[in-house]
Amino acid sequence: MSQPYCAASPTRSCWSCDNDRARSFWIKLDPAGRPIQQKPLGLLAELTHRCPLGCPYCSNPLALDPREGELDTATWSRVFREAAELGVLQLHLSGGEPGARRDLIDIAAGAHAAGLYTNLITSAVGITESVLAGLVQAGLDQVQISIQDSDAQSADRIAGYAGAFARKRALAAAVVGHKLPLTVNAVVHCTNIDRIGDMVDLPSIRSQISGRIPQLSMPSAAPHG
Repeated sequence: MSQPYCAASPTRSCWSCDNDRARSFWIKLDPAGRPIQQKPLGLLAELTHRCPLGCPYCSNPLALDPREGELDTATWSRVFREAAELGVLQLHLSGGEPGARRDLIDIAAGAHAAGLYTNLITSAVGITESVLAGLVQAGLDQVQISIQDSDAQSADRIAGYAGAFARKRALAAAVVGHKLPLTVNAVVHCTNIDRIGDMVDLPSIRSQISGRIPQLSMPSAAPHG
């Protein structure tokens, strides 16, 4: 019989035990057995919990933080500067839907000023052509768009937003038009699992991502958007 994960619950793991195992795997030790301090490389900034979509697998908490509880532009800019001082190189602007922030362009500018490579993770809904142009001018480096399915009707139904799929296609083309790197995030679940191949080869998106491989996520760790 294998060693149980948790004495309190021998048949399954617990959060504490999982964290302990992950910590022992990731923490590197010097020859004397002391932990080696490693610099963080990336920062995920959840700018808002607001989102126009209603994806059932979304990892947003059920008790969403209200708009008035969100960090303001100046605070985010300070966080980005402090992150850069710690050694962070990459920043991922996420949510919710970052496009719900009216100061998104200013936030991106603050990230650029801090010297961070900045990736926007978006559902595409709320990122208009003018907003994208402003983000590019502010120094945005990359865009990741989520798709719910390769079939437009199914994708809109999963997202709970009519016309969402068409907006994703349009933003993909606009991103490439600005010569920004584009990646795609596709969450795989029982509704679309039979069309994984179609999502990877989706002509309207695939032609825009210049051979980049889309990221496939399982619902248990599904991102936003």
